[in-house]
Amino acid sequence: MATRLFMRQKRSLSLTDEGERFYRAVLSSLESLQSSAMSVAHSSGQDHLTLACTHEISHLLLMPQFDALQEAVGEKTRIRVMTFEYDALDSISHAPVDVLFTYEPAAARVEDRVVVLDEVVTPVCSPAFLARHRETLERPPTEWSGFNLLELTRPNLGWATWDHWFARMGKPEATLATSGTGNYDYLLEAAAAGRGLALGWRGLIERYLEAGTLVTPVNEDIAFDAPLYAVLTRQGRERIAAQTCLKFFETSAKS
Repeated sequence: MATRLFMRQKRSLSLTDEGERFYRAVLSSLESLQSSAMSVAHSSGQDHLTLACTHEISHLLLMPQFDALQEAVGEKTRIRVMTFEYDALDSISHAPVDVLFTYEPAAARVEDRVVVLDEVVTPVCSPAFLARHRETLERPPTEWSGFNLLELTRPNLGWATWDHWFARMGKPEATLATSGTGNYDYLLEAAAAGRGLALGWRGLIERYLEAGTLVTPVNEDIAFDAPLYAVLTRQGRERIAAQTCLKFFETSAKS
């Protein structure tokens, strides 16, 4: 946590060379403290499984499946979830993580990675938003106007944007207003609050749909090519719980 906060503060500053050296020295110390703390925790004598992912994946993907995953790896295995931002991935490279959730698995061996979530998206909004704009949303996207699009503002690692979606469905002739957030949880909450139309990833939006806080105004799922992977780390390759975890998500993705 301290590492992530420090990185956010660093990005807001224009550093001199001296400041950059100071930043890297402090960051290295924070990373060492984090790694040491987790290593101590791992030496407590219990079986552990440590997963690393973003907060959104933890909340929207792992939490709904947590009980089933716990059953798969065994009740005696303590599951830990370590959250991070994608631009801080290098900072956990030496942490005792068993399974990493990432969109960039190129460095991993084929046998050490599985697709957890195919990239299939559909627009979502609140029931109230749909009621206000139903007549417009029932038209082809080329005729859409008069409402707001919600989008992610974080650095894109290849996932679909509204531009990609409209390239498939047809771009509106009118210019639609946009607003964004760097966190997908917050984006879905904004959509549920009626503040605009968002792109919903299948596998992450189901609880909202089941609760009725989000609906799909366009009956069109579109597949793109940026799936989410679960990847065994070097440590994870040696641990039965991590291997079981990988098989669990591989099976879950196919069901």
